[in-house]
Amino acid sequence: MTISLPIAVVTGGARGIGKQLATDLLARGYHVVIGDLDLAVTQETARELGESVTAAQLDVTDPVSAAQLIEHIETELGPIDLWVNNAGIMPTEPFSTQDARVAQRIIAINYASVVSLTGLVLQRMLPRNRGTIVNMASATGIKPLAGVAVYSGTKAAVIAFSDALRRELRHTGLTITVVNPNLVTTAMGAGITPPALTGSVTAMDVSRAVMRALDTKRFWVVVPRRLGPLLRFSKALPVRVQDWLDDRAGSDSIGLGGDPDARRDYAKGVLGD
Repeated sequence: MTISLPIAVVTGGARGIGKQLATDLLARGYHVVIGDLDLAVTQETARELGESVTAAQLDVTDPVSAAQLIEHIETELGPIDLWVNNAGIMPTEPFSTQDARVAQRIIAINYASVVSLTGLVLQRMLPRNRGTIVNMASATGIKPLAGVAVYSGTKAAVIAFSDALRRELRHTGLTITVVNPNLVTTAMGAGITPPALTGSVTAMDVSRAVMRALDTKRFWVVVPRRLGPLLRFSKALPVRVQDWLDDRAGSDSIGLGGDPDARRDYAKGVLGD
């Protein structure tokens, strides 16, 4: 039985930014499907948010199960109007000590899944000539940071992928948005004290920015908005000047600092070891 409400799907929707996005999309009249790896937590979030939320177990690195979920949603609930690629992980440590399996896991979740899931949902949206895809990138995709080399690389890749896709879809009814938050005060940032110059943002800040982008069909979103020009300006400077500014701002404290126990616990939770 199909649902009369527009359908939104949020990956990594059980916690943090994903949960806040689901909350705000509900307020806008969507029926929201939240997909996450831990089904029990996802179901608990769905119960908390209300009857217009459907919980689904989703491993974003498994395109077969993702395709099955999309088929189920379109058959049982209705056409997907909005797809948010929100799932992501951010282990922090020097690249020289990072296990290759961890690096591959970051790539699989943060970038490869964005490509595969976007491809799957585009197959449904393009024949209808309507739909919106929101890809969650990061400020580190614009201004990479020490200690999150692979993470920064995946987010830069999401930005480039989204921009190329935007060009391809300009003359269709589809909209692509890429969101670049600064450090967010969720479990992903556990134990990290943000530099005073750049600070941090909340999941609510990010979700509000996404809601505004949905209204305006804006492609490029930086949270907070004032950070965008600063990031772009800093990347245009000579490398030595960039390093001098990073040293003064304490940028390395994000990826190379933080409470070791809190960062270890976070990594254990998202990597499962």
